[in-house]
Amino acid sequence: MHIVAYQKLLTKTHIIIGIVLSFLVFIMMSYLLRPFTFSQDSLIAQAQACFTAIPITAVFWFAYHMFMLVFIDQRKRNKKND
Repeated sequence: MHIVAYQKLLTKTHIIIGIVLSFLVFIMMSYLLRPFTFSQDSLIAQAQACFTAIPITAVFWFAYHMFMLVFIDQRKRNKKND
């Protein structure tokens, strides 16, 4: 399989940092979204908050990787031009 140039930009460290940050965002959002649920039962409210935090965390995951790809590529191009 042919490896595209942008696939070489992110290292395993960047991916691990993305996983850790995404997990922290998931925990934070599931805690912050609990008051905005429809249930009075705390267990159901936490489950609803966790299910709501999943797509928010996915958006953060994609945004982090897009940012890192652009940032690393920009740094690589600046070093090449110097």
